[in-house]
Amino acid sequence: MSHSWRAIAVSAALAASLAACQSAYFGGQSNNGYSPPPPPRPLAAAPVGTVSQSELPPPGGANAANDPMMGEPPDLRPGADGTVQTATATPPSSGGAPIGRTDLLGGWTVSSGGDSCQLFMSLTSWSGGYRASTRGCTSPALQAVSAWNLSGNQVTLLDQGSSTVARLYSTSKTQFNGQTEAGAAISVAR
Repeated sequence: MSHSWRAIAVSAALAASLAACQSAYFGGQSNNGYSPPPPPRPLAAAPVGTVSQSELPPPGGANAANDPMMGEPPDLRPGADGTVQTATATPPSSGGAPIGRTDLLGGWTVSSGGDSCQLFMSLTSWSGGYRASTRGCTSPALQAVSAWNLSGNQVTLLDQGSSTVARLYSTSKTQFNGQTEAGAAISVAR
């Protein structure tokens, strides 16, 4: 009989504990000192000014006379074979074909000056962007390509130190044209 009184006492204590938990979790008062924060106050409406439209100045105070991306004439020095390369890295008037990072993956053929070699691009993170490598290039600049990056429709080829080797713009998803930092025309195509 002593066991049944103990069972009743334990059951009563358990029921009291559960009742306290239920009131704490379902909106009742609790003794733990927690009270929910007050509801947020609505914000007052702010006046809206006028909206205007104008051209933005070049970043960092650049001007067209000193910035090759702003229209400076290309380098017209003759190459080793006596021809003059006249390419510019300004984007096409249409802004180039829309591209994504996955459009650039895989193998490409690079043509720049008298050089024709292979470029391989992957999505492996690398210094300055994503991993790239070249094979069969004779130009030291193209041999140094180790990364690439995409900003809008501009593809930038970078060397091990994250310095720009070339800037290219898409003309389609399978062709990019631009200029090396040395001023030579460059084309990347499948």
